[in-house]
Amino acid sequence: MNDTLSLNDTIVVEIDIAAPPERVFQAWIDPQQRLAWWGDAATYRGTKLESDLRVGGKWRTEGKSAEGKEFSVSGQYTRLEPPRALGFTWNHDWGDSGLPETHVLVELTPTSSGTHVTVTHSGFTTVPERDSHNKGWQRVLAWLQSYLQPR
Repeated sequence: MNDTLSLNDTIVVEIDIAAPPERVFQAWIDPQQRLAWWGDAATYRGTKLESDLRVGGKWRTEGKSAEGKEFSVSGQYTRLEPPRALGFTWNHDWGDSGLPETHVLVELTPTSSGTHVTVTHSGFTTVPERDSHNKGWQRVLAWLQSYLQPR
């Protein structure tokens, strides 16, 4: 996994997954699949995901931290190009309140062994928020890889 803090307000996290782009894309867009892989008992786990999968459609997920604290993340889809790209806005209710909406772009590139996944998250206004999300996306992509490449 490669993590690069590029521009001051942007993070880019990448990973290679031994599954075709169509399968990786399905794991991102199917609410049941996303709830199955996004999270673990040691950090947080999603409990509900609502998704109106279309450009301009809204999405919202709810969950609980390992300590039992409830959280939510929501946004709107900004790009939908199966199975190559998924873009959405990101609003969360933990940490600093009043932070502006940020933007996420998931890009899937076919490789000889599967898919190269690139997540670009931009629009951060504080370094701690950016750095926290950088670590978070590394975890998320590792969970996705484990889900799609069971041992």
